[in-house]
Amino acid sequence: MEHNDSRPYNKNAQKFFTQYQSLTFEQVHSHWLPHLDNVTGLALDVGAGSGRDALALAELGWDVVAVEPAAELRRLSESATAHRSIQWVDDALPDLSEIRKLSYRFDLVLVSAVWMHLPPTHRERAFWILTELLAPSGMLVITLRHGPGDGERQFYEVTKAELDSFALRRAVMSVPLADSPRADQLNRSDVWWETAVYLAAEKPSS
Repeated sequence: MEHNDSRPYNKNAQKFFTQYQSLTFEQVHSHWLPHLDNVTGLALDVGAGSGRDALALAELGWDVVAVEPAAELRRLSESATAHRSIQWVDDALPDLSEIRKLSYRFDLVLVSAVWMHLPPTHRERAFWILTELLAPSGMLVITLRHGPGDGERQFYEVTKAELDSFALRRAVMSVPLADSPRADQLNRSDVWWETAVYLAAEKPSS
């Protein structure tokens, strides 16, 4: 999400904060969590929203960097997660320029409920940058929202096929998931979700 698309999230920060907090990390992400295999490492949460996922990952033992471009939402989230050492960064897709300055490589990159805000012309660059940020064997998880917009935020059509085509050009491997697509956890009948998971290549053994 770009900074100029943060307006609804700033204007209604408390509403979105409360909405995101009404679901648990496990409710939203249970279908791909087994692929983490109980490992931990350095995680990047892109479009971290209320900090729910960043906090859950920190409590599972991950070191977490959380990216959120909406200043008001980030303020609420930083406060809610202050008891955990989560590094909050004001940054946005497609460029993630602040994150790239850190020169970290991440074992997990989570892009949850963000991709549908990205204009089609920015997506391949965003995917390229996200895969560049992966450590060897790192996992990229992108959740895709399908369905009409809410009149307030900008949504674009997204497909897993498009992500898979980017992945082929980036030498990351698609991980099949059993139960995609999924119904909306907030019970919006016209909204449904899909998750795409990709693995970076392992480090070549010396």
